[in-house]
Amino acid sequence: MNKASFEKVIPPEGSSFKAFYFKAPFMPYGGRWHFHPEFEIVYLPSGKGRRFIGTKISQFTDGDLVLLGPNIPHNCFNVGFESDNYEEYVIQFNGEDIKEASKFFKEFNGIGELLTKAQAGLSVNNKEKHIIGEEIKQMINLPPLEKLLKLFKVLRQFAEVSYESLHARQYLSLSVVNTGRVKEIYDIIQNNYQTNISTRQVAEKTGMTESSFCRFFVKSTGKTFKQAVTEVRIQNACNLLVNSDASIGTIAFDCGFNSLSLFNRLFKRNIDDTPNSYRQKYINHVQVSFPKIA
Repeated sequence: MNKASFEKVIPPEGSSFKAFYFKAPFMPYGGRWHFHPEFEIVYLPSGKGRRFIGTKISQFTDGDLVLLGPNIPHNCFNVGFESDNYEEYVIQFNGEDIKEASKFFKEFNGIGELLTKAQAGLSVNNKEKHIIGEEIKQMINLPPLEKLLKLFKVLRQFAEVSYESLHARQYLSLSVVNTGRVKEIYDIIQNNYQTNISTRQVAEKTGMTESSFCRFFVKSTGKTFKQAVTEVRIQNACNLLVNSDASIGTIAFDCGFNSLSLFNRLFKRNIDDTPNSYRQKYINHVQVSFPKIA
């Protein structure tokens, strides 16, 4: 798994979002390392295992309920599942419209705040996750309007219970005004992070001068282009460390770092851990360090 694949979410006809259910052995997505611009709710009614979200590995017991913000790379939840009888309920929706509605309807205020906090991922770890889970189960076969109303109820319940941050990170934080252009740049990073990609090359591809490109990118994302490329490389290195047997040196070069020492230094700076220690903590089922990627 060299790259996080982009998942295009296509709601069914007559609906503005997607809600679906599947159960082993019928697993349509396997174990893909992927991302998408939609928010995602995942509910597992039972079982224990590990989550692989961003640069963080964490554990869950007695099922799971999480809310992920946009563009957080993650593995499918059957990866790391340690119990029998895997089943999963998933809701994928555009939260920006709901956050915008909270500006006009006071009833949505709590939901808007919830979605803002979900940018780093949230999990419910007490028995209330199964109360919300029952609402999610009922949603699957409802007509579109009733399904939408049920989504609002699920989000309201989520906002009212105790939850914890997963401390995950998006690949890039997008300005609403410049989302389209930044996504174009992001696609270029995704396809070229293993090479020595430069600001000059990307500026040419996007029809900007190098200086205007650098100003635009910092203004739109809050980070330099170099920082963004490093973030994507580190994210993919974390994925390879826990999902492959490749040597650390091989992973470093496969992810675009031209020296092992540079990789080790940047990995330590961003993840607050060494690559070898990060891998060993996964092997020993211990939660890894929180990332410091901004």
